[in-house]
Amino acid sequence: MHKLISIVHMEYKIQIKRFATWGFFFAVTFIALLDNFPSSANMARLEFLTQPSYFIYRIVSLSSLLLFFGLLFLSSNRFSLDQKTGMKSLFMSAPLGKGQYVWGKLLGTFFYIFTLFVLFLLLNTLIYIVFVPTEASMVDYAIPLVKSVVVIGLSASLFVSFCSVALPVLMDIRLFYLLASALFILDATMVGSAKSMPFYLIVSGDLVKLIWQHPDFPFSDAGSIVANLLFLLTCGFLASLLLLCKRGFWRTE
Repeated sequence: MHKLISIVHMEYKIQIKRFATWGFFFAVTFIALLDNFPSSANMARLEFLTQPSYFIYRIVSLSSLLLFFGLLFLSSNRFSLDQKTGMKSLFMSAPLGKGQYVWGKLLGTFFYIFTLFVLFLLLNTLIYIVFVPTEASMVDYAIPLVKSVVVIGLSASLFVSFCSVALPVLMDIRLFYLLASALFILDATMVGSAKSMPFYLIVSGDLVKLIWQHPDFPFSDAGSIVANLLFLLTCGFLASLLLLCKRGFWRTE
């Protein structure tokens, strides 16, 4: 367990300290504020912007899409990088098992992406609290924030981190980028609806409707919500299991 924790900590530390990580993070935050900042223009076009739950819903369902897919590309190919830098040879020279190595990289990347999502959500909400003209209580902010972190943050972070680390080992990296780009386009072009959304959406699926729903168009399709959640969790864990089963990846398999 100590070896696993050491790899998780090292992987997290390496990625969280990258200049590209924070440059991209603040760029996405700026873009999110342009679209959701409670300016007079945005307040005029977004009738529910004074509702904290709606603001957080927009940050999660729209702005975090760019964050997640950017981090997907930034965190991909981690095993190939270990090969190029000689870190894999160093790991293999130690009494370390394949499972410890793989799960250490997966979990380190998961905590890295989850941390940035939570910081992104909190930073945007803090700016909203300071500038929006509303008398909402802290409970009005806390409930949708907790829902976003637990429901979307954990599941989407697991999907993105596990897929970005495992899939480039299982397929050509160019094919991975092509599939990731196609999924991003599907998410970005999907228009919100009171009807059931496709289950394969990352942050635009029906899970996000647990945060906020249009008062005139209530949504109650629990099956669609569960399908969206199962897709995120299943794909993430399936990618990791396929990597663990891949022969010729560790020592003399």
